[in-house]
Amino acid sequence: MTTRLRILLTNDDGFAAPGIRMLHDALARDHDVVVSAPQTEQSGIGHAFTFNRPLSFDVLPKDLGMPGWSVGGTPSDCVKFGISHLLSQKPHVVVSGMNIGENSGISSFYSGTVAAAREGAFWRLPSIAFSVCASAEEHLLAYCSKAVEMLDALMAATPADNGKHVFFNVNFPDCAPAACKGIKATRQSLAFFDDRYKRIITQGASDGFVVFGDKIDIEDNDIFDSRALLNNFITITPLGFDATAEWALPYLSGLEQNIETEE
Repeated sequence: MTTRLRILLTNDDGFAAPGIRMLHDALARDHDVVVSAPQTEQSGIGHAFTFNRPLSFDVLPKDLGMPGWSVGGTPSDCVKFGISHLLSQKPHVVVSGMNIGENSGISSFYSGTVAAAREGAFWRLPSIAFSVCASAEEHLLAYCSKAVEMLDALMAATPADNGKHVFFNVNFPDCAPAACKGIKATRQSLAFFDDRYKRIITQGASDGFVVFGDKIDIEDNDIFDSRALLNNFITITPLGFDATAEWALPYLSGLEQNIETEE
């Protein structure tokens, strides 16, 4: 029997986006879900948060059918402010998504969706980000149902003490659920973005530039999330906080100094 959870649900597409609404409805069948989501789209905002201006918030419109608030900030703000101010009780788990557009590999560093899950893990809460490839948006409802199954399985499999600060990045592939090859636990891909910029002309404003490009040098092995996703696997990647390049520490030993001071 599934334990009924208190879930804080957020995203980076904004509170009115179809992904969060469908995921809310799927989660709310078995769990108590409260939303704290951005008032406007925050895609690509990463882990930015608000500290140089006041945060605003509003109760969500009743016709949305989702209890909670819209917050005038980033996804990280929504989690931080939700846990520390808006909610009367800490949630059991933070869920971010369903994002339209995959967030595998290095994308996770740019993603507001993944940053919201990271913020939840900062608070030592189990936290999961869910994203689906943009061209599979027509299967959003089915993948939201699959996300609930994965949440329940993860909560059962993960130790209650999240002292190691693990959070999970789940991506659904560019295919119908029936065509999925399965679920893979993966490493984060290090494939690079071949980012370029093109000039656009906007009516009544100065010309500007927009970024475009694709991932290049994607690893060949399905052990990496970007490749497994391309091969129609659902990927689940455990992520952590420590970005230390351990291999480089021995090369820095010659730079270390111990400065003695006279007392």
